[in-house]
Amino acid sequence: MLLVNVPSPTSFQQLKTVNGVTHATFRSVCQALNLLENDGHWDECINDACNTSHPIQIRALFAIILTTCSPSSPIELWEKYKSHMAEYILHQRRNENANTYLDFTAEIYNGALIRIENLCLEIANKVLTQLEMTSPNRSAATLFDGELRREQT
Repeated sequence: MLLVNVPSPTSFQQLKTVNGVTHATFRSVCQALNLLENDGHWDECINDACNTSHPIQIRALFAIILTTCSPSSPIELWEKYKSHMAEYILHQRRNENANTYLDFTAEIYNGALIRIENLCLEIANKVLTQLEMTSPNRSAATLFDGELRREQT
């Protein structure tokens, strides 16, 4: 795509430079040149789902988008909608701890990431790092669940 749209490139370094800014990847160069679609339609899609769907459905939609649509900034989409995707996990933790004031924590978001990664593995046999996302901390989730079970007994 770049070779067709950048006139007379003489090096890979030149291909990665747009308006004096050298980009780390060819994909970011394509984005800077507006050769790729942005994530606006994925943002709108997830936003609509947040207004009409349950957290498990939003996580499933996000996993489908990650595995089949290759969004340009999946981490930005995660950061924007992670509370919606983790909402039911928070609800479960509040019930388990009998604490209605419990708020989102890193462990709750990690739980949502684990569920999303599990879906991505089912859909495309890919972990989140292969989809340009941060990997969930599975050992922390196991540790957290163990501590929670000990407190409940």
